[in-house]
Amino acid sequence: DRTVPLNVVQVETADGGLTWSEPRVVAAVAGKMPCEPYAFRSPDGRELCCLMRENTHTGNSLLMFSRDEGATWSKPQDTCWGLTGDRHQGLYARDGRLVIAFRDQAVDSPTRGHFTAWVGTYDDIKKNRPGQYRVKLLHSHAEWDCGYPGMERLPDGTILATTYIKYEPGKAKHSVACVRFSLEETDDRLNAGK
Repeated sequence: DRTVPLNVVQVETADGGLTWSEPRVVAAVAGKMPCEPYAFRSPDGRELCCLMRENTHTGNSLLMFSRDEGATWSKPQDTCWGLTGDRHQGLYARDGRLVIAFRDQAVDSPTRGHFTAWVGTYDDIKKNRPGQYRVKLLHSHAEWDCGYPGMERLPDGTILATTYIKYEPGKAKHSVACVRFSLEETDDRLNAGK
């Protein structure tokens, strides 16, 4: 229901999840619906970045930062267009770049509704730059219904991006699918197109 306001709340545990603090709202944005947060550390470990789905899907996703382990957060702001999506999950590649997978929801994107990855640096996110590139990982034949990604980097640098997706047309239902790729491969494809 897109008429019920959404906020992002934070809870904490000090005992491995046996008990939790009282929830507190950390992201509420007038006219927007932040949800599905994904928090990760800066390369130096001193800052947290939180990417959030924006559930009205009329603009960009949202992000905020914390330099005190989540005690306080910056005011949520729009991400760059290229990071606009749902259910972000990511990892650092061996060379320090970020690879963040999500269901693309960027307005006017040719891959909107499909399983997509953004490649760039933490500094790109901080400075609201577009990053290096985006890559369509899987085509969704269910229009908008895909993308609860899991991300893993293997010892050889191969990246695994796993999601549920309807990967073929027709009556077949959704499946769980995994895409294996390296940034060397995606970089080569990008450079071949230049």
